[in-house]
Amino acid sequence: MEPNGDRRVRRRDHLAQKNGDAYLSCSVDELDPWTAWAYKPRTVSLLFIGACFLIWASGALDPEISESGDLVTSVKRGLWAMIAVFLAYCLLQAPSTVLIRPHPAIWRLVHGMAVVYLVALTFLLFQKRDDARQFMKFLHPDLGVELPERSYGADCRIYIPENPSSRFKNVYETLFDEFVLAHIFGWWGKAILIRNQPLLWVLSIGFELMEFTFRHMLPNFNECWWDSIILDILMCNWFGIWAGMHTVRYFDGRTYEWVGISRQPNIIGKVDLVVANSNTNNS
Repeated sequence: MEPNGDRRVRRRDHLAQKNGDAYLSCSVDELDPWTAWAYKPRTVSLLFIGACFLIWASGALDPEISESGDLVTSVKRGLWAMIAVFLAYCLLQAPSTVLIRPHPAIWRLVHGMAVVYLVALTFLLFQKRDDARQFMKFLHPDLGVELPERSYGADCRIYIPENPSSRFKNVYETLFDEFVLAHIFGWWGKAILIRNQPLLWVLSIGFELMEFTFRHMLPNFNECWWDSIILDILMCNWFGIWAGMHTVRYFDGRTYEWVGISRQPNIIGKVDLVVANSNTNNS
């Protein structure tokens, strides 16, 4: 990945790592007074508070309640406690990312939540559908229920003459569907992350091909040709990509060239890519 140059020089705050705690290399006096307290290490204090809360939540201090509880409640509380302990560890001791605003601990927590989500999906992948839904009920009683799915390709006619109330009913229902906003905001976010229009268009078309391939598995993937090509790719995805790239340019952000060293046409391009990546990693 080759980063293109910034339009203006920005001041960078460098993070240093020491015993798993991230802190700014600048002095505390240079930090915002409202957030300066958050950069002081309090690992032992938070560990003590978390241990006390965990003992209280487990019911160890009240044996009568712990003995009278049923299995479902115990498993549910144990799952939530396991997730909470892991997120607390990520908040305090996980490696910091390149994101430091408003505080590195927030992004460590976000990274921990992503890991929990990945592990949960991996576990559900090896379960049967009904067993996976039953497992989700341990987390919340409203989960694990099969939701109604709509097939967008049942009637692909644009003009319906026999419907006097709305002869363009299919088009109206598709335009005012919640997935229209999901496409726009989703590709706006992807454009801010990827920052390369050719790659974004490849992903946009590839996603529609993926929907076409697996439409026999999910009714939501069964779309009409005009919905997939015109509404999704040429309208919603295009507007999201356009808005995302303009957002990057508005904030003078970098754009990226997602081309490997082997794809560079000459030796000069290969050297430039290596130097650019080295400068990015060291900055």
